[in-house]
Amino acid sequence: MAEQSNGAYVRPRSRGIKGLGGFFLYTLLLVGLVMLLPAAALQPGTKQFIFVVGILAIWRYSWGLVHFLRSMIYRKIVFPRYRAAATAQVDALMPAHVYLLVTSFRIEAETSLRVFRAAIDEAINCGVPATVVASIVEMADEFMVKDLFRQAQPPEHVKLQIVRIPGTGKRDGLAQGFRAISRDMPKPGAIVAVIDGDSVLEDGLIRKCAPFFKMMPNLGALTTDEECDVKGSQIIREWHHLRFAQRQVLMSSVALSRKVLTLTGRMSMFRAEIIIDPEFIAHVEEDSIDHWRLGRFKFLTGDDKSSWYSVLKKGYDMLYVPDTVVMTVEHPPSDNFFKATTQLMFRWFGNMLRTNGRALALGPHRIGLFTWWCVLDQRISMWTSLAGPLFAIMLVIKHSIAFFPIYVAWIAFTRWVMTLMLLSARPVLSWYYPFLIYYNQVWGSMIKTYVFFRLDKQSWTRQKTKLNRGMSSGQQKFVDATSVFMYVCAMMIFIAVVGFISGTLKFPWQAFMQVFGI
Repeated sequence: MAEQSNGAYVRPRSRGIKGLGGFFLYTLLLVGLVMLLPAAALQPGTKQFIFVVGILAIWRYSWGLVHFLRSMIYRKIVFPRYRAAATAQVDALMPAHVYLLVTSFRIEAETSLRVFRAAIDEAINCGVPATVVASIVEMADEFMVKDLFRQAQPPEHVKLQIVRIPGTGKRDGLAQGFRAISRDMPKPGAIVAVIDGDSVLEDGLIRKCAPFFKMMPNLGALTTDEECDVKGSQIIREWHHLRFAQRQVLMSSVALSRKVLTLTGRMSMFRAEIIIDPEFIAHVEEDSIDHWRLGRFKFLTGDDKSSWYSVLKKGYDMLYVPDTVVMTVEHPPSDNFFKATTQLMFRWFGNMLRTNGRALALGPHRIGLFTWWCVLDQRISMWTSLAGPLFAIMLVIKHSIAFFPIYVAWIAFTRWVMTLMLLSARPVLSWYYPFLIYYNQVWGSMIKTYVFFRLDKQSWTRQKTKLNRGMSSGQQKFVDATSVFMYVCAMMIFIAVVGFISGTLKFPWQAFMQVFGI
């Protein structure tokens, strides 16, 4: 991570693989494992293994290859054309007014200083009238922001507006900020950058992003690449870096269809007319769903998914800006890697799945076939990622332990390839990535399937907001019991289907025919 004296983020320029010795050793061990595979690699059971896992591989890896190729087309061919057109007329394409809404709650002082200093500097340097709207809870933060603004000596056309909010959650803070901007009656063509309290803007970000709105009349919102400064152990740092590298590929792929899969709360830009729409404000503040089994419940987390769905539903285009970075300061919720990653994935995947169903309901004709299929794949992939390891376990139990090294070799090779493909998105990789990719796929899928049947369970990592549904203790126990029942039934069906398809389990045809009188 690098940082200018004004606090703005500047991406590092190094290139290569961190821990090159470790990656080289990984490669040697992989080659050795393949060469030493047992004779069982040529037995019929192994052919069955290769066939079934191969079918899954064709499905999953061809889909991954599609994303990789689309991402390369977007980042190397399509977006550079957008960038060249925007740069050629940047002054003419700048909006009439820029608002930078920063929401901050329970952020450490050092991080808040960097975030607000970068936001104020961007407001000053963007070259058009700008207003920094600070949506904050504590008086100390108000004093800090005012002091930073005074020290920056902004020109007259740059304003600061403080919005004091109760500490009842980020959604309330955003809604109060949106209403404050609405009362300012933004000029036509104004844009709003919504910035999280732990996100440091790259130098020149506003001038790099804002022109796209005038250049693309149907553009409703955009978001950018992210990098991170993680306050934790090396493995948790690499886990976050991997996540953002994979995000760069996926977001670029979907952006080829003028859509994205989330308008990240770390930093996204919107047309002001969307932000000040009372329907949009109410949707972000009070978003909820009616579930056939869980009933009606309000969303505590996932404000970025709420805003994304609102923009998606209204038919606007969305843009991903891969050459512009927001640096997020990450504070893992625990020093324990497993506990921290589990808690974070529980929150992220819950937000994704709570919005998934209604996004699917919009249909491919409304949001585009590729985007719609990506949303559908969020449901499919959490099962297919578990099918491979489950089938390998079944073969080991039924046939021989020899299938274990075969599966390990397969996993090690494919994740090695996936890691090298990420060099297209990041100049620096880690030899941890093959292990972390597999961890994310398997344990992440376990969390997704768990959350899918418990969409009402929500958690913050920083805020202590709780969902009060007004249910009695007996009602809550009943709902929780149905969640357990549905989850157990789904897992049993999944295990049975994998067993029947793979041939490791035999379908009880005779009992089936007797039951139905055939």
